[in-house]
Amino acid sequence: MPTIRQLTPSDTAAYRELRLASLRDFQFAHGPDHEEALAKGLDWHARRLAKQDYHWFGAFDGAQSDAPLVGAICLRMQEGRRLRHAASLNSLMVARSHQRAGIGRLLVAHLIGFARSLGTVRQLTLEVNESNLPARRLYDSFGFRQFGLEPDAIHHEGRYCAKQHLVLSLVSQHPNEQPIS
Repeated sequence: MPTIRQLTPSDTAAYRELRLASLRDFQFAHGPDHEEALAKGLDWHARRLAKQDYHWFGAFDGAQSDAPLVGAICLRMQEGRRLRHAASLNSLMVARSHQRAGIGRLLVAHLIGFARSLGTVRQLTLEVNESNLPARRLYDSFGFRQFGLEPDAIHHEGRYCAKQHLVLSLVSQHPNEQPIS
């Protein structure tokens, strides 16, 4: 069973490795380009993990301190008192070796539970490439619903893809959610 916990500065190298592998292996699922990401070193990734109002969680293959990082997700809070009720789910990634093992589902459930536990977040938004059907099925299973479509948002391999904008209300609990521990 994977262990999910908040990522810390000591996880920077593992996070960078997971991110680069995800950008390489699942190019259709991400906006950032793998080649451009290669130029970003550990310092850039450490700053990304330490950004204020960003809550990063990792899924580790085991409970030991040296267990490999096999998935990650980020909750990004909105800045400002008038926007703090909304947050976004960002950067869900699962290592190729752990695809279809429920890691993504555990991470999304954990993130939703964490957002609810803050007591101030009323809705979560996210963006997903329209061609990423497995991710869309996952988000649909938690009750996310499309509220917009951004045409030609991503250019990949000579073609343009739209991004779907999804929202989930946290005012009521969805059956697939799991409380955080």
